[in-house]
Amino acid sequence: MKRLAVIIPGELDTKGVELRVRHMEAFISSPWEVVPFTFKGEVRGIKTGGDVSLLAMETMKLTIRAETEGCDAVMIHGICDFGIEAARGAVDIPVVGLGSAVFHLACQLGERIGVVSKSDATIPEFTRRIQLMGCADRMTSMRPLNIDEQVLADRNRELKRRFTEIAKYQIEQEGAQVIVAGYSAIFAVLPEGSRDEIENILGVPVLDGVSVAIKTAQMLVELGLMQSRKAYPKSYRRFTD
Repeated sequence: MKRLAVIIPGELDTKGVELRVRHMEAFISSPWEVVPFTFKGEVRGIKTGGDVSLLAMETMKLTIRAETEGCDAVMIHGICDFGIEAARGAVDIPVVGLGSAVFHLACQLGERIGVVSKSDATIPEFTRRIQLMGCADRMTSMRPLNIDEQVLADRNRELKRRFTEIAKYQIEQEGAQVIVAGYSAIFAVLPEGSRDEIENILGVPVLDGVSVAIKTAQMLVELGLMQSRKAYPKSYRRFTD
């Protein structure tokens, strides 16, 4: 059995974690299984840009733990790839960032990318992270949903409507050719088939980074590839306690 460790941010209750795991399991099959890891520290979610930096240490610790427990790859379940540099330098298994995976695929599908994101407060840091990925010049805009993650599941009709409205504006007014769900929880809380429905309405590819990152992690393991040690030198600072 191959094991994919998934590091999930957010101040999540059991239902919230279950929704995300169920969503991931729709894209994974034997011999693979999803192994969720969640944050226990004071900072658990990403409300502002500074939270991305504050999550880096625990991301590294969870990545080391995943490798120690026999996981074959790690996926960071967040569009901003929080803590990815530290995580990649800490282990000898592939570490896949959801953001990097989905934006690099988007660049293969179109020249202009619209991003529907989480909130106004996260846009500056998320934009910086996309610049680091080398994809910012393809982005038409990043526009926020501004729906609190604590109530996403209860407001899924509003979420679907708001996502579609924003994406339609980006396509019609800004020339977007591909739409990226710039908030990894979006399709986890929407009814099954919502991505296909929205894509049919919009007439352009709509990318769910969760599915893309899962397939990327599986591909790396199957091809025997991982992050370059020239780009991410091995760190021997374990910080595991």
